[in-house]
Amino acid sequence: MSRTVLALWRLVLLFTIILIAGCAHPTRASSQNDQSNSFWQGRLALTVRSDPVQSFSADFELSGTSQAGELAFFSPLGTTVARLQWGNDGAVLQASGQTQQFDSLDALTLHTTGAVLPVASLFAWLRAESPDTPGWQVDLQGLSDGRLNARRFAPEPAAELKILLER
Repeated sequence: MSRTVLALWRLVLLFTIILIAGCAHPTRASSQNDQSNSFWQGRLALTVRSDPVQSFSADFELSGTSQAGELAFFSPLGTTVARLQWGNDGAVLQASGQTQQFDSLDALTLHTTGAVLPVASLFAWLRAESPDTPGWQVDLQGLSDGRLNARRFAPEPAAELKILLER
């Protein structure tokens, strides 16, 4: 083969490898998303009907409990977009290379989304429990298929949370 043909084949091979690598997705910790776990992963979408409306969706991993835990969000390429950690001493948001401290998880969610999100109830909802959460209505009927929908009607602004768990 001539050098030109050989170089062309190498270029085609390199291009094919790059395309295949681009289709790969990162692996993260895996676990079954079931009611006995304290680890869930999947896709989360949140819409807050503030002015202006805020919408957010990302892959996520949630671990721990409502008292102490971690929620990480990932881009479609698998990079960590944001990480929320909370415990008895407050809450921390790590995003865009910056770290912010908050007195509580409620203060953190209010700051980042414009609405206080019921994280304690979220853990219960993922365990197929339906605690009374003032202002929120949750639909757990699709949980066996990995789907959870919750809506907040009061106080304003209204919010809608949709979760699709990995199976």
